[in-house]
Amino acid sequence: MNFRGKQPKSSDADHQHILSLLEKQPDATCLEIIEALNLPVSIDTVWRFLQKAGYRRKKKSLHASEQERPRCGREEEKLERPYMWIQCK
Repeated sequence: MNFRGKQPKSSDADHQHILSLLEKQPDATCLEIIEALNLPVSIDTVWRFLQKAGYRRKKKSLHASEQERPRCGREEEKLERPYMWIQCK
């Protein structure tokens, strides 16, 4: 057999663990996924896998109480941008 290219660092079992983690925590970042599952891969590797699996990032809509935003420039830097992974069909 003639295999070309690098061998993948993540296995099918890793992929299943990533998908099950996203079911429980759809707002997990790629870094949080890597840390939670102790994966030996980069953020880009997780990102590419999720895109190939049909996931996209979607900004979560905030409730009225969460929409109050500070007006000072310094405080704006502390704002988190809440996103979540959604399965596209």
